[in-house]
Amino acid sequence: MNCTACTHPLDAPAQLCPACVRGLDVRLSELPGQYLLLATHLRPGAARGDGPVALVRTPPLPVREDVLDMRAEGGLVTVLEGWREAMQQARGWGPPARTGSIERRVVAAARGLRMNIEWIAESFPGAGDMAREIRHLAGQAAALLDPAPSTLSVGDCAAELGGDICGAPLRVPHGTTTVRCCRCGTDYPPHLWMTLATGAWAAPAGAAA
Repeated sequence: MNCTACTHPLDAPAQLCPACVRGLDVRLSELPGQYLLLATHLRPGAARGDGPVALVRTPPLPVREDVLDMRAEGGLVTVLEGWREAMQQARGWGPPARTGSIERRVVAAARGLRMNIEWIAESFPGAGDMAREIRHLAGQAAALLDPAPSTLSVGDCAAELGGDICGAPLRVPHGTTTVRCCRCGTDYPPHLWMTLATGAWAAPAGAAA
């Protein structure tokens, strides 16, 4: 049986491998904070160090539409709440409440998914689709917060930590030749990046700690 998110072989019946579970958990823990930070990027040119701006004939929009779309209904909150509702329906529970500000709903939805992540990893039929969509969502948020080339993702850390897989998201810093996991410190040279991106993870000996 293979992981439904990355097709990595599993040692026991489940929906997700340990690395995909860890990556999903990390992203769910980070998304509420990313949602808050996106508010500081609503104004065009916010959080950027551009030089002199060329004169344009039409004034810019008062807010960045891409950031607004991520923060509004139909964006980040809708994806998280949709997966939380699908998870609760699969467990035979009623739909979750959707009350309060969008900020509170983002926190509640992410927390609800994290509280059930073990069941999701073992039994939720949509776990693979959820893991991939949450990964894409987190990548979109990161790209909006930091549009520099350093936002390129190469997958999740495959290092073993006490019998478990680290699973932290890996990103390529601009101009570097080695990716280092910010959680466990494992280094991945360029020849391993494609292996990570495709989910065909290298053995622990393949990465220089």
